[in-house]
Parts: sequence; C-alpha cells; structure tokens
Amino acid sequence: MRKHWIFGVAVLVWYAMIFSLTASPASTSKNTSSIIKSETNASPVLVHKIDVMVRKGAHVAVFGILAILVQLALRKRSNAVLLAWFVATLCGAADEFHQTLVPNRTPSIIDIGIDSLGAAAALLLFHIMRHIVARIIRKSDAEF
Repeated sequence: MRKHWIFGVAVLVWYAMIFSLTASPASTSKNTSSIIKSETNASPVLVHKIDVMVRKGAHVAVFGILAILVQLALRKRSNAVLLAWFVATLCGAADEFHQTLVPNRTPSIIDIGIDSLGAAAALLLFHIMRHIVARIIRKSDAEF
C-alpha cells in the first residue's frame, strides 16, 4: 500500500525550507553578487546579470517543485493541477509579504509573477512527462 500522505508532509517541509531561506537577511542580492564576484572575474554588469538569472531561476525552481508536491498531495481531486498552481502562487505571495518583515529584504510583485509562472511551467512539464512515461509503459506492456 502506498503512503500518499507523504506528499502532504513534503509540501509542509518544502514550504518551511522556503520560509527559512527567506527569513535570512543574508540571502539578499548583495550577498549573492559578492559570491558571484569572488568566484569569477566578471564585470559588474555581468555579475548583475548572473545574479538576476540565478535569483529568478531559484524562484522558478523552488515554486515549481512546491506546485508539483501540492499536485501529488491532491492528486485524487479533479482540479488538483489548478489548486496546485493556486497554492504555489499564494505561497509565493505569502513569501513576498514575509520579506517585508525581514531586515534588508524587499518584496516584489514581479517575484510573485515569476513564482506563479514557475509553478505553471513545472506543472505543465510534469503533466507532459507523466503522459510520456505512461505511453512508454503501455507500449512496453503491449509488446509482452
């Protein structure tokens, strides 16, 4: 018997990780830039571009994973994908609000949009991959 409740626990653990990362004033853009600067010999313009890509890519990945975990936790519901996207977007908005309470952090409506797009893209990719895997399994079962 599968333990599907584990995905609900995974959602809570993942969101707690997001919350703890954004509770740290150390995870600001200045710190990210200084790490990039120390590891490369890039110009300030390139450092800024890399910083933006890394930070926005992290939003996409983190909230995409959250959306997939929520979908897996809600998979019995017919509207699991829509709910997963909504929950991930709402968590992104809550995270940005949380940043208003953390010194040296600033919230961004753009980041909420990036979180939402990351959730939607991850759910779409997950849906496509599930169909591809199911088709491969059906094809291999038919060959036996």
